[in-house]
Amino acid sequence: MNKSSAILLSLILWLSSASGSSSLTGSGAPYPASKVITRLTWDPDVLIMEGCVSGDNWPIAWVSDNLQITAFCDGKGFTEEAPDLSLGFARVFGDPPDFRAENFKSDADTPMGGGSTGIKASDMIIVDGVLYMFVRNYKPPGSDDFTNARLAVSKNLGVNWTWADWHFSDTFGCPAFVQFGEDYQGARDDYVYIASQANDSAYGYSPDIVMARVKKDSVMKRTRYDFFAGLDENGKPLWSQDITKRKPIFTDPKGTQRIALTYNATLRRYILATSHLTGKNVTHTAALGVFEAPEPWGPWSTAYYDDHWSVKNGQDCRTYHHRFPAKWISADGKTMWLLYSGLDCGLYSFCLKKATLEISTTSETGVKRGPASR
Repeated sequence: MNKSSAILLSLILWLSSASGSSSLTGSGAPYPASKVITRLTWDPDVLIMEGCVSGDNWPIAWVSDNLQITAFCDGKGFTEEAPDLSLGFARVFGDPPDFRAENFKSDADTPMGGGSTGIKASDMIIVDGVLYMFVRNYKPPGSDDFTNARLAVSKNLGVNWTWADWHFSDTFGCPAFVQFGEDYQGARDDYVYIASQANDSAYGYSPDIVMARVKKDSVMKRTRYDFFAGLDENGKPLWSQDITKRKPIFTDPKGTQRIALTYNATLRRYILATSHLTGKNVTHTAALGVFEAPEPWGPWSTAYYDDHWSVKNGQDCRTYHHRFPAKWISADGKTMWLLYSGLDCGLYSFCLKKATLEISTTSETGVKRGPASR
């Protein structure tokens, strides 16, 4: 393997005030403490791919046993020789800490736009061998409005893309797919689920998260989308094709931003990760909330909530777009790697932090082992 393609790993040892803690008290968590995940502790080490030159956001899709496809934003990705791109792509091989990555060329590669002036991938998912991607910051032809989200599909793992002839505006500003197993194995049903903060911009916060679903054979067809419209008297979800009838699946008065939802199949729980505000109105904070629910729309409980999750030498480190890739959840469901990036503290890179869960017994929680219920 030549030097330019080899990915070396470095451990950046940080001792933060959040490390090793399960923070719930005094932070104003919007939901009660989880009775399933009784404690979530963070490894004190941040694991960074040394071969990652620059980039952030890192949506990631689990293709096969040893392959994931990721996208990077505003950077070079995994080689010094690459141009700076607003949107670029890479293949990720293996599991932490023994993993590596390499860029590949795509017809969706987008020259550096910087911030909101260039499209960025908000999430990716692969379903039956077909790769889908939502981008944010999309500007329709003839418009100066960047606060839109657009969908694309690839049938050759990201090399070539076909764009949808529609886009979301006003809401679903940073769409995230609900992630299941390899190539969508273990999905709850034949739908693909999409969640987002309930505003039009990934640079702001919304108190609410909204959800849509679409049959997996119709993902590119806007007319086939249904939107979560609340619960009926029996607690079952209501769906409407009218986006104006959407209701939140989750609410945090401190706000939500660049959310991610992953199914932990062993625990039979949906895991939500989101940033939140800590007082003043800023673009990014050091805050993190992790929540769990038996269904993608709730009811939610809090596994972790801290206004100062990312801290170095007593100073907050602004981090964002935290996600738990399904491939990097252990077989027993008790170890999950969080993928994220940040603006400070050397975190503008492909960053991982390991979370260890303490789980109450089956008799106390009703947690069952096995595939998702339908």
